[in-house]
Amino acid sequence: MKNILKNKLVPKHALLAALVILASIAAFATELDLSGSATIGSLTGAVGGTAIFSETSSHSAGTGVFDPFLTVSSQGNSKIERGYNTDGHTALYLDQQRPQWNNLLKVSDLAKINIGGTKYYAFELDANEPSGTERKDGSPKSLLSIDNIRIYTSSTDNTGAVQSDESKLESPSALGTLRFALNDPLKNGSNYNITNWVKMDATTDGIADTQGHNGGSGFSDLIVYIPASDFPNLNDYIFFYNLNGAHSQADVGGDAAEAGFEEWRAVVGPVPDDGVTAVLLGLGLAGIAGVRARFGRK
Repeated sequence: MKNILKNKLVPKHALLAALVILASIAAFATELDLSGSATIGSLTGAVGGTAIFSETSSHSAGTGVFDPFLTVSSQGNSKIERGYNTDGHTALYLDQQRPQWNNLLKVSDLAKINIGGTKYYAFELDANEPSGTERKDGSPKSLLSIDNIRIYTSSTDNTGAVQSDESKLESPSALGTLRFALNDPLKNGSNYNITNWVKMDATTDGIADTQGHNGGSGFSDLIVYIPASDFPNLNDYIFFYNLNGAHSQADVGGDAAEAGFEEWRAVVGPVPDDGVTAVLLGLGLAGIAGVRARFGRK
């Protein structure tokens, strides 16, 4: 496996730092709106417990600095994008882009981060969405819906058995054991099954726009914390599936994936002092626990 983790990230940097498919949405339930004044919240997934989502703005996050393990981009006239990490030098599946920035990842590569006494693994998103003025309907151009995150583990690389067939990502999956799913099942017939989703704004990052934020590559935008207890085997490969933009047909905000590529990187270790993250989130641990209690219940 190619070693893509030569630039070790410690968590304090994490927060500073083809087929055209017109998808329709089968179900709605819990929206976490981070496009306005809220900058942090959580969603309880269908599998694997509660994940914390936080806006972030680390700079620089451009290619060669961000060191992603997954890159996806919408194709043709599609308003959605979906993909999972593979050894991109062998093949690219679904909406993967840039072979050198699609790589295998192991649980043992990840840093354990302690938030309020619970250990998490963290994954950071650099969203490349358009900046500028609003659309004709008044909605910002820089919105994006994060419609699914599904994480699988396996002791072997099974990506060749799945390739671009999303039906093989359903449980039981040919890819591996499903450890976390924001939504499950992946599809309901031909429609994506979206119960939980995040609306984000790739321009402002919840910060006064005085730093040249442009909704494109160069600033990271979102970080998600997944319970580390979901991943018991350190030597397993992690396969991270991401679906974005599916709410673009149903949400007035127009959350399409419509510009350049989105890329994900992992927060990797080791982490000093067991990864206590009061500094990371800019909140005390009591405040973080309050966020989990306030947003984590349905």
